Amino acid sequence: MTSTTIKVPKPTRDRLHRLATAEGLTMSQAIEKLLDEHAPRPKPTFGGFRSDRPLSAEEIDRELAGGFGEW
Repeated sequence: MTSTTIKVPKPTRDRLHRLATAEGLTMSQAIEKLLDEHAPRPKPTFGGFRSDRPLSAEEIDRELAGGFGEW
């Protein structure tokens, strides 16, 4: 583990301390939890359909009608 000093305004530090205490966490754990909760969700790396342009409703209907055949 690395020890680092992060300078924040006192009201922010106090809020973080209250949050950590209320959750039974250290300040470091509270920061990690906040980062995890608000990190952008990763984009899927596989699957799905990719197109360089949006399909019209008619094109989608045509694809669906021809792609599955008779059930």
